[in-house]
Amino acid sequence: MEIPVYLFTGLLDSGKTTLIQEVAGEEDFLEPGTTLLIQCEEGETSFSDAFLEQYQIKKIDVEDPEELNELFWKRCEKTYRPAQIIIEYNGMWELSTLFESGIPEDWFIGGIYSTVDAGSAEMYIANMRKVFMEPLKESNLIIFNRCGDDTDRLKFRRSLKALNPQVQVAFERTDGTMFENEIEEMPFDYSGQTVVIEDMDYGLWYLDAMDHPDRYMGKEVMFTARYCASAKASQKYFVPGRHIMTCCEDDIQFLGFICDFEGEMPFEHGDWVRVTAQFDYGFSKMYGEEGPLLHLIHIEEGNKPEQELVAFT
Repeated sequence: MEIPVYLFTGLLDSGKTTLIQEVAGEEDFLEPGTTLLIQCEEGETSFSDAFLEQYQIKKIDVEDPEELNELFWKRCEKTYRPAQIIIEYNGMWELSTLFESGIPEDWFIGGIYSTVDAGSAEMYIANMRKVFMEPLKESNLIIFNRCGDDTDRLKFRRSLKALNPQVQVAFERTDGTMFENEIEEMPFDYSGQTVVIEDMDYGLWYLDAMDHPDRYMGKEVMFTARYCASAKASQKYFVPGRHIMTCCEDDIQFLGFICDFEGEMPFEHGDWVRVTAQFDYGFSKMYGEEGPLLHLIHIEEGNKPEQELVAFT
C-alpha cells in the first residue's frame, strides 16, 4: 500500500511542532483517514489532545533511533492503517538512519520540510556546521523563523542554495508574517548580450543561473573554470565548474553546468580553462531534469584563480 511520508527536520526548538500544526490545518494537505505522527523529539511546544483528535492523528513517541527498524514500520502499518505518516525527526540524528531503517518500498517521501531558528543559526553554523547542515541537504522547503530585520537573509539563502540548489527557502518574522522574496542584485552586468563572470563572482552567477535562467537565455557567458571531462571520450560534452565547501572540508562539491562542443578537445580533466558559451535551459539526462545548458563557442587555457574554492559573498 502506497503511503506518503512527510518528514519534518530541524534542531531542538526550531519550530518543527508549530510547522506541523500549521500544515495539518491547510486544506487538502492531509488525506482522509488516520494520520500517524511519529515524534522523535519533544520541544517546548507540544501537541494537544484536541489537536490530535481534530485531525485524526495517532502519536507515537520514539526516543532512540534504533527503535526505527523494519519491524517497527510493519507494526505501524498493521496497527494504524495510516493514510499518511508525519515524522518529527530528531535534529541530532542522521537522516541516513531513517532512510536505511527498513521503510516499506511502497511508501514514499511526500516532502521534507526543515525549520531553522534564525536567532541561533549563526552559532550552530560556527560550532556545529555539519550537524546543522546535514538535514538541509535533502529538504524541499527550509523555513527560517524568528527573523529580525537585521537577519542576513541573502547570505543564508546563498549558503543553502549552494548546498541544495532545488530547495525553496522562506523567511518568517517573529510575528509569524513572511518576508517577501527579495531580488538580489548581481555584482556583474547581465543586461547585454555578453555576460562576463569574474572569478570571485562565479558562485553568485551559478546560483542566479539556477534561479533566474531567463536572465541569460541565448546570451554568451564567459568565465574561468576547471575542465571536468566526460567519463566517455566519445561523448561530446564536458562540465566547466568550480569547487565549493558547503559544510566542512569533507563536504566539497563541484558546481558546474553541462557544456556540449564539436570537434576535438585539447584539454585534460582538471585543467583550468577560459570558457565562452551560449546559455540555454532544458532537460538533460545528466541532470535527470531541466537545468542550465551551455553550448561551447570558444575555449582556451585559463589562469588558476587566487581563491580556488567558490565563495557566495
